[in-house]
Amino acid sequence: MTEELPFRVRSWYGLPAEIAVGRVWHWVKAGPVPLPHPGLVDLHLRQGLPRRERERLTYLHEQGHLETLPLAALHGVALGMVGRRRKGAPWWARVLVGLLAWLAGWELFAEFYTVARTGSRYTRLYRKARTPMPTALFFWVGMWLLAVGGSMWMWKGSEFRVQSSGFRVRDSGFGVRSKEES
Repeated sequence: MTEELPFRVRSWYGLPAEIAVGRVWHWVKAGPVPLPHPGLVDLHLRQGLPRRERERLTYLHEQGHLETLPLAALHGVALGMVGRRRKGAPWWARVLVGLLAWLAGWELFAEFYTVARTGSRYTRLYRKARTPMPTALFFWVGMWLLAVGGSMWMWKGSEFRVQSSGFRVRDSGFGVRSKEES
């Protein structure tokens, strides 16, 4: 954790938080709940950036987690709903894949927030610093595969499907016919 006082923020939906960023450990206190955690994504993704810029982007990333919490919660609820109905996989595999997909999605949401807040400066910083390409590529491709691939895997085997309403369309002259007319 940094020697500085935590940075105080308030999310768009009103949740107060404090963010402190260290080289390896980050500390976020969201409302009354302290959430110390290792900054593994930031440790790898921000390699090669000047210290001040690395810390600024990391603070924004942590704030991005706070700002995108409702979206992450929706993603988690959706994964939980389809995961409960998933066939052909043991419960522990569904939990593991669901958690990985959810966490990877939340990391992407937070980094998209960081990109949106910094704009074109984000890409300029990374080009100027000449960060190791494999780490950035690993983050973006890896998180995308975990988030999207894991979510699709959860959805694929579930019985959670949209049911047909039985609504029938008559021939409108555009080649659309009901089952009765076929």
